[in-house]
Amino acid sequence: MKTDKWAIIIITVLFLTACSPVISTPQQAPEAVEGVLDLREWDFEKDGSINISGEWAFYWGELLQPDQIRHPILAPYVNAPDIWSNYEIEGESFGPEGYATYYLTIYPPNTRNTYGLYSQGQDSAYKLWIDGRLIAENGQVGTNLQAMIPKKYPQTVFFELDEDPAEVVLQISNFHHRNGGFRNNLLLGLAEPVHQYHLQIWFVDAISVGILFIMGLYHFFIYIYRKKNKAPLYFAIVTWMMAIRIGITNQNTLLINLPEISWSLALRVEYLTFFLGPPFFSLFMKSLYPKEIHNWFIRTTFGLGVGFSIFMLFTDTLTFSYTPPYYQIVLLFVIIYYVYFLWQIIANRREGAVPIAIATVIVFATVIIEALSLRGFLPYGQIAPYGFLAYIFVQAILLSSKISRAYNKVESLSTELEESNLSLKKSEKKYRKIFEESKDVIFIARLDTKIEDISPSCEEVLGYTKGELEQMKAHEIMANPEEISGYLNIISDHGAIKNLEIKLVRKDGKMIDALISATLRKDDNGEVIGVQGTVRDITDRKQAQAERLRATEFEQIAITDPLTNIYNRRYFFDAVEKEIERSKRTGSPLSLIIIDIDHFKKINDTYGHLIGDRVLIDLVNLCQKNIRSMDSIARFGGDELVILMPNADMESASKTAEKLREIVANKLLTTNGNEGVSVTISIGVADWKSDDPQPGKTLLDRADQALYQSKKSGRNRVNVWREVSSKK
Repeated sequence: MKTDKWAIIIITVLFLTACSPVISTPQQAPEAVEGVLDLREWDFEKDGSINISGEWAFYWGELLQPDQIRHPILAPYVNAPDIWSNYEIEGESFGPEGYATYYLTIYPPNTRNTYGLYSQGQDSAYKLWIDGRLIAENGQVGTNLQAMIPKKYPQTVFFELDEDPAEVVLQISNFHHRNGGFRNNLLLGLAEPVHQYHLQIWFVDAISVGILFIMGLYHFFIYIYRKKNKAPLYFAIVTWMMAIRIGITNQNTLLINLPEISWSLALRVEYLTFFLGPPFFSLFMKSLYPKEIHNWFIRTTFGLGVGFSIFMLFTDTLTFSYTPPYYQIVLLFVIIYYVYFLWQIIANRREGAVPIAIATVIVFATVIIEALSLRGFLPYGQIAPYGFLAYIFVQAILLSSKISRAYNKVESLSTELEESNLSLKKSEKKYRKIFEESKDVIFIARLDTKIEDISPSCEEVLGYTKGELEQMKAHEIMANPEEISGYLNIISDHGAIKNLEIKLVRKDGKMIDALISATLRKDDNGEVIGVQGTVRDITDRKQAQAERLRATEFEQIAITDPLTNIYNRRYFFDAVEKEIERSKRTGSPLSLIIIDIDHFKKINDTYGHLIGDRVLIDLVNLCQKNIRSMDSIARFGGDELVILMPNADMESASKTAEKLREIVANKLLTTNGNEGVSVTISIGVADWKSDDPQPGKTLLDRADQALYQSKKSGRNRVNVWREVSSKK
């Protein structure tokens, strides 16, 4: 049975990939030589249509109309189709931006016929004349970025040729894309075959877009009705991206119906599907095979996809058109990982592994065939999108299979549920036992709050007997009876109320804290007839919390300086010892800064102690703004502050100290009326040494010695403790 399913999948995939039209052009079609394409020996009815290619006369930097063409024999010749960045004429090469005219003389067969010319567009702007008659154009050709308007719409035009040579003039300009020039083939043939070819490829594109959109919509609604399973959502996004990509490339199926969308916006949308397709596809595969797809792979692909997308959204089209070759490196990484993933699911015998592997081979084959076709080795067009369409179709089959089995499981569970209902009667006795023995109060009440049933634990919690409470209403035991209507409204709106904290009054008048959870009770017809729920006494827990809070507040008061609201001397000594122990374990540096306000007594004597306190508070605030979050600052003495700096060596600490000194010296810390008060500070810096016998005391002594040297040397300076200088 499984073999039959795989056969159906493979046949379907092959059918879908075969939908891509083929240009029936023989291998040895004539090509233009030195600006002349000789078709006099070519039989379009027998030999079919041809792509006009070969050597065209080339006028760079000129937009010439047919009557302005001069000396085509003397003009340089270039191979077309090709981008002009690949041209080199007399040592001169060309960038992607510019404009040019191509000229070709065609000698048609010796019969008068109506011909068709199919152009997929040149992804820029062009005008095409045959025998002086303008027959096709896309966008607006111009000599600069402002003058030209890019556009790309595939089109088929019809014209008649007799036996006389036909002159073909093609103007092209490009200032918006990295690939400028005569990029795409012009298919020439009899009117009817060319027209049929255009209709065929348009039809395949339209059908593909329609199938993908409907497929995505179907799976999106599956997700809407069962949001727990994300696989249909991701699958819908991937299929919509593929539909949009096919609809704005190839035959522009979507853009034809939305002409107001500019070429620039369409290109951005195309690139957006290119960048975000792999990340969302990875999410889809992760939802199907969570054990085989790694999270780092999802994060990496999303990070790169979003990064390229953001760059694309905030740059011009010419700039971001250079990104695909770089993103192809990302795709190569994705493909390599995906090969590993396929090997994993096959080795682990995961469901659908073999069909996915077969579909992947077909996708790779279509990509290779398209690459060879674009280089002229095979007569096929762009069939890779249809290979992906086939791949997505396989995924849809597998996903539908999973959903079908899920429904079968639901049916099985429904049967089991019916059987479970039969055992509910047996469970009723167990429920009653729980009801009778529960420590929490379990209650059932009517809509008017009349208590209908309540567990025996009510006597221990509320002091009332079961019989007494069944004669009362719920609001009669509430500390704030008027709140009952609000609680009932909440239950009515939301269907339940959970862990609502309220105060209840025991029979002895004692107030208790309680948590109430309640839900609506309904009868067999779904009508609300009351509420049911539980009451839990949390008085002891609330008291314990209050005790812990008070203890925390007392502890905070014990380690905090009341004036500056920073740590005090006691806390700082403990912090020094802890940081030294940590530095011993990790080998990380530790430094200490001591700050003293110069002539602080004079400030108190001059302005008063209130201003002095204000200066000290402002200094603390200034220091806190200019040190790291991991640093600890404390008030060590009257006007002395200490800063403990973990993971900071002497050099880093001294830079911080010098920064603080300069900021304080150049700033008014506070004001006394209209008069500003400025101060300076002296600073000592020391670091911890692993060989110190008493590291905590030694570190403080060294920083204090350095501070003493700063004061001794004239104040308003930073002094770093040095072992040699301290011995002197």
